[in-house]
Amino acid sequence: RGGGGSAAGRRDAGAGFEACPGCGLHAPDMRKHMKRCCPEKLPEKLAGPMSEERQAERRTAAGDESWISEEEVFEAAMRSVDAIEDPFLRRVLHLRFGLDRVEAAADGSHSLKDVESRRRTPAEVAETLGGKYKGKPEAALNHIRNALRSIPLVADDPTDLKVLYEDDELLAVAKPPFLRSTPVHRFVGKSLTNQLVGYTLQQAVAKSAAAAEGSRPSRAPRPEPPLLLHRLDQPTSGVVLCAKTKAAASIMQECWHGPLCRKEYLALATPGPDAQLRAAGDVTVVRAPIGADVASDDPVRRAVNFEEGQSAATRLEVLACSPANGAGSQFVLLSCVLEESGRTHQIRVHASHVGLPLVGDGMYGGLTSADPEAPVSAIVPGRVALHAWRLRVPHPTTKEELLIEAPLPADLASCLEACNIEWPPPP
Repeated sequence: RGGGGSAAGRRDAGAGFEACPGCGLHAPDMRKHMKRCCPEKLPEKLAGPMSEERQAERRTAAGDESWISEEEVFEAAMRSVDAIEDPFLRRVLHLRFGLDRVEAAADGSHSLKDVESRRRTPAEVAETLGGKYKGKPEAALNHIRNALRSIPLVADDPTDLKVLYEDDELLAVAKPPFLRSTPVHRFVGKSLTNQLVGYTLQQAVAKSAAAAEGSRPSRAPRPEPPLLLHRLDQPTSGVVLCAKTKAAASIMQECWHGPLCRKEYLALATPGPDAQLRAAGDVTVVRAPIGADVASDDPVRRAVNFEEGQSAATRLEVLACSPANGAGSQFVLLSCVLEESGRTHQIRVHASHVGLPLVGDGMYGGLTSADPEAPVSAIVPGRVALHAWRLRVPHPTTKEELLIEAPLPADLASCLEACNIEWPPPP
């Protein structure tokens, strides 16, 4: 599962382009750049539309409440772009998304057929704008980004938002599984960020009403939403910390990857034949660089990569374990602390590397509900059994240590119960 890879292999894993096909720029992380510049030119997009089977799988994994259809995205884009007050920025996005090429049906709806093909790259936008923009795709790209930033974030209903800690500078909340940390697009909701927008708006309205008691309330300016200091993968539950001011965000970012900030996760794993940890109290620190999995066509998949990976270290400790069942399967509850960095899939890759793939993690060899060897008694959640449990951070002003803890969500609590693992453990 480890290994290195050639520079060419790494380019292929990134995007397969020496220069961006949308604007011609040379970016150190081409895939990341293209996701912002011209996502329709990424290899997986060029390969053709997603199969109905794959779409069904993604919808099932996301859940109906979090799923956003192409129709929803397209209609939200149309509404948001048309609402932009600046006529030049509005035209820029009309050209970028090819909205000027969309013909409305008799009932006023818009066809989604070949939507991606209607898009213009930044280079094509520059040519269409003409004049001083002709031949300047980078200038067009900057205008596209400015236009997108002018679209206000959608405010979702914050009723289900669970606040773990709040003061004038910080806000910590519990992200439920399957909720995105950030929206797919600024003009659609269904993410933790959008619930935070709704939460701050709700607070601002209440504050304005209280201040104007006895008089006609004035319309308060739209408040800035809290700034997420980190993100969790969509299936992962747990603590998410936000800064309520830019000053607090700056201070927290300076120490975020240092020893003063401790991020601890809970994970359920199944020890393999080569597992280094099996009994309660067993501890190891996995120090292994993580990079693209050059043996896979999946651009998201990571692996221990000693040749081109980035440094990473994870402390794994067995907190509790289940007795082996009749089939010989055993489960262990791990405490996973990010000792160094926070690479993509770091805990999942490092746990699998030492023979402890996480339950529900089919990407890295973990037990899934589709596995014929899955014990009948175990409830395998429809996601990776990973939870951002505790966060220890210094307060940006007082410097006092804060300990913020998110309780286990219902699906993982049921999973532990089915595995005969008591949580929290008895005193």
